[in-house]
Amino acid sequence: MKPVELALLKTLVNNIPKPKDGLDGKDGVDGLQGLQGEQGEVGKRGTDGLNGIDGTDGRDGLDGKDGTDGCDGLDGPIGKKGRDGLDGPSGPKGEDGRDGTDGTDGKDGRGIKSIKVNNDNMLVVTYDDGEMAIAGKVSVTNKTEVIQNGAGLPLGHFAIYSVTIDDDNQIIVRCNNNKTFVVPTLRPIDIGGFVDYNDTSSTASPVNLTTETWMDLPNNGLGTFTNLKFPTGVTNMLDGTTGSILVNELPIGSSILIRMDYTVTPNSNNSNLKFRYKLGSGAEEYTLEKSVGKLDEGSGIPYRHSLTTDYIYIGDDNTRLGPIQPQIKLSGAGTVVNAGMAIEIRKA
Repeated sequence: MKPVELALLKTLVNNIPKPKDGLDGKDGVDGLQGLQGEQGEVGKRGTDGLNGIDGTDGRDGLDGKDGTDGCDGLDGPIGKKGRDGLDGPSGPKGEDGRDGTDGTDGKDGRGIKSIKVNNDNMLVVTYDDGEMAIAGKVSVTNKTEVIQNGAGLPLGHFAIYSVTIDDDNQIIVRCNNNKTFVVPTLRPIDIGGFVDYNDTSSTASPVNLTTETWMDLPNNGLGTFTNLKFPTGVTNMLDGTTGSILVNELPIGSSILIRMDYTVTPNSNNSNLKFRYKLGSGAEEYTLEKSVGKLDEGSGIPYRHSLTTDYIYIGDDNTRLGPIQPQIKLSGAGTVVNAGMAIEIRKA
């Protein structure tokens, strides 16, 4: 409602004569709510004031003059000599010094080429460089004597009366004065070697494998490519009747590396193959076993195993004296051909 209309309305209301007080009437029904007035416009923003001018920087002051150097002070009196301190504990040992340079070679010595007596009974010594020296006159007695076991030898002399060789190939020299000399002999000893035993029995007639049964791998060692290089003291490592490995000629502490070469042909696909060595004997027999895996490329296909090695050490007489028998087990029927086995020998 505009201001003029509002003022007029107030005037009319004020001029209406007031009646006498009557009874209060009932409250009327509330009227409808009036409409909301329109929002007024926002006033314009005033202009920004100008920035003030920056002040000028002040000048640096001048440096002052350097002061004059002061005079040196007088030296103080010499102090009294102190007492020597006690020696400290020895430090850690230092590193060894480098080896010194080699000394110059000495002059070549000379040996005696011959000693003889000339016609004037003079002892003549001829050296290997051609020079000769006369040691003096000697008396010569032309006499030949045979001495038995040193009997009649001058004092301080002794004679050899026996030379033998013992079980360790040492030379034993015994003399008449109860002295014995032991001379070790130099001889080559091979502590390493190898054997390659090739089988012919299963090549001519493959071995039939029974389902889930451990079967010996045969090896008669008669193949063309059998090659043997034993270490010293070893002469054989195969039982050709069973195909087992023999290590009885190796001392305890020795070891062998074995590479088997065999081919299995299963009658059914997905047959499972296992391999083991049976060692020792009697109640102390034991096995070393591994799973080769499934033969899953089909039945009737030959599966060759030839690139893995097995390590066995000879730790006691049960292992050393008992045969080591290679065996395989197939979960189904099939056949096996054993080409052979190569063994590296490490003798303790």
